[in-house]
Amino acid sequence: MDWIVWIKGSLSSALGWCEAHPGIANWLQAIGSIAAIVLIYLFALFQFRRTRSHEEIDRIRKAQGLALILVAVLVAFKPKIEAAITQQSKIEPPDEVLRLLDQLYILGVAGGLILQMIATLQAHNQAAPPSDEAEDVRNSYASIGRQRLDLALRYCEDAIDALTKLTRVRTA
Repeated sequence: MDWIVWIKGSLSSALGWCEAHPGIANWLQAIGSIAAIVLIYLFALFQFRRTRSHEEIDRIRKAQGLALILVAVLVAFKPKIEAAITQQSKIEPPDEVLRLLDQLYILGVAGGLILQMIATLQAHNQAAPPSDEAEDVRNSYASIGRQRLDLALRYCEDAIDALTKLTRVRTA
């Protein structure tokens, strides 16, 4: 009970002192306003960081889900590229990948490798065979075609590795 009396006495003496010195009230009001501004800023900063953290976790989860889909597609597509190399034939990129082109950006490097693979396959498919019947021209055309398909195969393998690593990333 004594502490309640002490608090009342302390508050009344503090208020009396502030009333006796009118400039003090202005200073206390200014300090209170600055403290309120700082607290509001810190609260807004905390909320912003929390929102960014949630957005980053969502982006990682979307990338992991997309990576899981694409790993299976590319693993199944890899033997088709290998067969096209031995048969020296044209090969179209998988429809599953083409449907997801607008989402590949969230995969980072893995998405870039997939885009490189698609571009290489499309360049290979658009290359017109030589109209010249010379043996060396046909051999040169076939060699360049094999190089393109080898490059597409390498992009495919690297994309599979990158996607596999992406699926192993853990979120906090």
